[in-house]
Amino acid sequence: MLSKRWLASLTVAALAAAGAVALPAAAAQKEADRALMKAPAADCAVVADFAGIKNVTTKSFIRKITLNEGLVIRQSRIEGGKIIIPPSGLYYSTRTPKSGVLQGDQVLILGKLYHFVDQATKLDVIKDVWVDKGGAAPFGDGTKVLELSSLQMGANGFPVANATFKILKQSGNYYGVTFPVATSELFTDIASGALNKGAGRETGSYLPEQKGQDFETEYYASSVAVSGQTYLTAAEVGPKGAKIVEFGTGALRFMLLTEKDPKQALMGAGDAISCGGFTVKVTEVGSDYAKVELKHQDSGKTWTKQLGPLTAEVMKYMPVDEEERGRFILRDDQDRAQVQMNLYKAGGPFKAGKVEIALYTDLMKLGNPSRWAADDRFLYRPDT
Repeated sequence: MLSKRWLASLTVAALAAAGAVALPAAAAQKEADRALMKAPAADCAVVADFAGIKNVTTKSFIRKITLNEGLVIRQSRIEGGKIIIPPSGLYYSTRTPKSGVLQGDQVLILGKLYHFVDQATKLDVIKDVWVDKGGAAPFGDGTKVLELSSLQMGANGFPVANATFKILKQSGNYYGVTFPVATSELFTDIASGALNKGAGRETGSYLPEQKGQDFETEYYASSVAVSGQTYLTAAEVGPKGAKIVEFGTGALRFMLLTEKDPKQALMGAGDAISCGGFTVKVTEVGSDYAKVELKHQDSGKTWTKQLGPLTAEVMKYMPVDEEERGRFILRDDQDRAQVQMNLYKAGGPFKAGKVEIALYTDLMKLGNPSRWAADDRFLYRPDT
């Protein structure tokens, strides 16, 4: 089902207080004391309008996006007249819906707008795992889990167990889609494609005694649940739990951002632009490609690449296809600057023998996780 072209959409970038990891070893708290994956109390106070917290609307090459930020305190307690916040119990959250690379989108972090330059992804998979009722299976680096949130006998009239899985994220929030699965020899498993073209009935009402009509004993369910390109396949669902054949979901490896506006130009062969200590020169422009040279001005070191070719087939999965996207990007060997073909500029990147080029510099690389450079007591984690 999955190919090299799979989606990993950024939903929340969170800066969480590292807590114990920032303390001397003797003072480090146990892992169990962390608030990671724990939600705020159901009756917690909510402040809708807080000084310094922003809602910002930005416009990229193709759309407007509203960006929101917030601050969360969870699992805190009062002890000895003080408010105690556990490790990971304080986090800052920024919502970045629909933001994508190559499209001129921005993200809002701590009140500042950053250009969303690039990202790298991975697919986290677990296989052959039994999950007890009410239990969970960790995946990736263990900071997210696949939780068996409910298991019902006889739901929807089915005389067997139905399991519903949820992805619990670092923030304590659940992924917005659930993953219901069931297995039984009584079922017609729709994962096999049994209903892809319908059941073959015409419009109307049917009675059990009609010839060939056994709808009262037809049970439809699936051992496979999907959302986008996240998938879960179950081998067994019973009253005590469920056996997962395979589960896969995407995550970010890193993001590249910059606070500095890019230098952009419509460039022909021989044209050059400079920004942030780098110069990019276009050496050739074809009908569907361009050759560029990136030069670091102080060291004189250069990098060259052909960007493209640009075809209708390539654009089908852009900008999420990481390998194809890389054909339109050139970076230096230290990830300080990025040259890209502006694929989403109005009218397309090629105009009258020239090409739309952007040069981003002063790049900031955020790993998953990574310490926040401005204050290493905090960790950055993409909550995808």
